[in-house]
Amino acid sequence: MSLRRSIRERRSAISNNYIIFLQEHKDGVGLTEDDPINFCQAMHSSNTQNWIDAMKDEMKSMNDNEFWDLVELPEGVKPIGCKWIFKTKKDSKGDIERYKACLVAKGFTQNEGIDYKETFSIVSLKDSFG
Repeated sequence: MSLRRSIRERRSAISNNYIIFLQEHKDGVGLTEDDPINFCQAMHSSNTQNWIDAMKDEMKSMNDNEFWDLVELPEGVKPIGCKWIFKTKKDSKGDIERYKACLVAKGFTQNEGIDYKETFSIVSLKDSFG
């Protein structure tokens, strides 16, 4: 007796048109009330220059580590968007140590089979820990 394959259409667990919201309070994602939740808020905050410096540091780090290669976008392919995440790092006393900006890709906008064909997960060996 041979195995029978399902004829049901596979659907993603997450719909293609969902929106991610960041909460402004401390619960959940670890942002403080003073941390901007988008680029516009960072540019209109009282710490604008600190956020600009943090973004410059992030871009310099990516450039120094050869994080990406600039290439021509093939015809008919849409680029993945990105977003800045801002975080104020504080010491144990609550004093500000530094402003941190992280540029993240919006990978959730991709569709399996259209934008990518396979996924992988980095797995470390047991011997790596010790």
